[in-house]
This record gives sequence, structure tokens and C-alpha cells, in this order.
Amino acid sequence: MTQTTVTGRVRATLRLKAGGADGAHVVATSWASDRSFPRTTGAAVPFELETGDGTIYRVDPFEALVALPVRQRNLRAGVRHEAAWIAVADEITVEGELERAGRARAPALRARRIALTNTEGAGALHRLPPRTLQRGDSEKIEAPAPLAPPPVATVAAAPVGGELPAPVADEASSSNDATDGPRRPKKKRPDSSGTPTPVQ
Repeated sequence: MTQTTVTGRVRATLRLKAGGADGAHVVATSWASDRSFPRTTGAAVPFELETGDGTIYRVDPFEALVALPVRQRNLRAGVRHEAAWIAVADEITVEGELERAGRARAPALRARRIALTNTEGAGALHRLPPRTLQRGDSEKIEAPAPLAPPPVATVAAAPVGGELPAPVADEASSSNDATDGPRRPKKKRPDSSGTPTPVQ
């Protein structure tokens, strides 16, 4: 295993089930003023990271020192709450041990430190020591459904050597046909080329 530092964007493949309305989270931490020490808790799922050159790494975050900017604060019943997270499409920096995988799998990165790349103006941070992230329930992120194809007009094909099938009449016209009786045979028209039709 070799030590490496990788910077890239989190890929949209897996997320924590309790991602919330703020996006699909892969690492999430929370803090409450009424908790006993340690007050910051966190959950994570293994996720994929894509670098600028298109290389994909599988990241195992559970042995990492995590530093996340606080993104949400509120006060409920006199208790202060904070939440911090890494979401899909966030750019992060991961330091860790690189394990080469087989041809079919991406290289694995056992993280030792995870931090958001751009934290200017982020303010407070949640810092968790290694091995304190709990394994959260994961779910696959569904790819957006493809747009429905435009409706296709139905074209009736005539059988070889025959006529087109008669169009289906609606109920009003079919009830009129039943009262009119049987249909009369069509009259033969003279040939447009000028040759007389044979007498029958």
C-alpha cells in the first residue's frame, strides 16, 4: 500500500438513507448542546471519488480523521443543533493508503483524512477522530429517467396485391349501417386509358 493524496468530486452512486432535503450525503455529522461527551456524531457510507483526469477511486472513510464545515444550525426547545456533511458533487481532498484492485474494480483508497477542498468562509468545523464514523444505511442513487420518446403515428400497410383494410367505424356510424341493410356492390368505372372494359 502506498500513501497518496487525491482531490476530486464525489460521484452520484451511493448515499446515506437519511440524506435530508439538502442533497445526497455520503458523510454526515451532527452536534447537539445537550449531548454528553463526545457530542459530535457521524455516519458514512463507502463512496466513489472522481479526479479531474477521470480516475475513479473507491473511498473507505471509516478510519479517517474527518473535518466538515457546519452547513446548518437551528434551535429547538432550547437545544442548539448543528449539521455538517459531504454531499454528492462536493470537491474533497482525501489522504490515505492506496490499494490496487483487480482489472474490473476501481482502486481502493483507505482514507486517513477527509476534508472539503474549499472551506473559505465556512466558519465552524465538525472534527471527528478516526474510527468514530458509524456505518450508515446506504441506498443507490437512481439515475434520472430518460425522456419519453415522442408519440409515433400509426401507419397501416396494405397487403401485397390487396386493398387497404377498411377503417374502423365509430359506434354511431356502425349503428346506422345496421339499419341501412347490406351494402351495395361498387360500380366499376371505365378505364382511364380509353380501352373499353370487357362485357360480362
